[in-house]
Amino acid sequence: MPKRLLVTRLFAAANWIAARPSNSLLTTSQERFAARPPERFAGAWAGMMILSLLWGVLLSVLWGLSWRLFKEPANILFTPAAITVAVFVLWPYRLGTTALVEIVAGPSVTFRAMVSALFVAVLTLCFLGLSGTHYHSEKSLPAFLAWARPAAELYRVLILMPFWGGWAMLITGQFCRPNQYTEPAVSAFVRGCGPLAATACMLPPALLTWAYFHFLQGWEISISAVTIVAAIAGGIVLSRRTGGLKRCTLLAGNVLTQLAFVLAYLANR
Repeated sequence: MPKRLLVTRLFAAANWIAARPSNSLLTTSQERFAARPPERFAGAWAGMMILSLLWGVLLSVLWGLSWRLFKEPANILFTPAAITVAVFVLWPYRLGTTALVEIVAGPSVTFRAMVSALFVAVLTLCFLGLSGTHYHSEKSLPAFLAWARPAAELYRVLILMPFWGGWAMLITGQFCRPNQYTEPAVSAFVRGCGPLAATACMLPPALLTWAYFHFLQGWEISISAVTIVAAIAGGIVLSRRTGGLKRCTLLAGNVLTQLAFVLAYLANR
């Protein structure tokens, strides 16, 4: 395939993804989000899971490219960690990080700055804690499946983080129902994903967590358990803090669940 045609198709694919309601819910400004027809978001829950998995893959690719570019020691990967955190908080999860900080810190500008710095520091330290970790005893996969299980544990964590975060947005809507303060598009998003769909969407990240961290000999189940509890409890608490289910509630719950997943993995490792 000619390079020009490949680049054209990649741009076309990127533009198509950018126009999806799931991406709009996750990344677009509040003004542009409010201007979108609410009915478009009724089926966005499926796209949110796919998009979240894609973001995880892209974060892992970004880490790998950063490591190859700067050639740091395998056990001290500050530059890849810093770059990945920067992209995380400035691009796909900028609105989620901002929402979480504002809900936790309240109206105080000074306190928001402190919480923002603390969040970035904690996330960076978590990523540094993943540096250089590899599995030691796992059954080998057939060649045609080996690509689906990265050798380094940190890539597995980066892939699963957004996957769990996307699911947190689905499950929050099952425990926190829309009210008069909920944006029409968020109401459509929540009502489009029923309890059965939300439960079914939990299975892929849970099974992948089990498959990726099965070498922990049973402790991998607690990683999923902690993440599920954090998603549900976090969504409820955040919803009460914001006076009801809103877009900022879903986005903040997404980021909070991702942080809980990383911490749960590091604690169980």
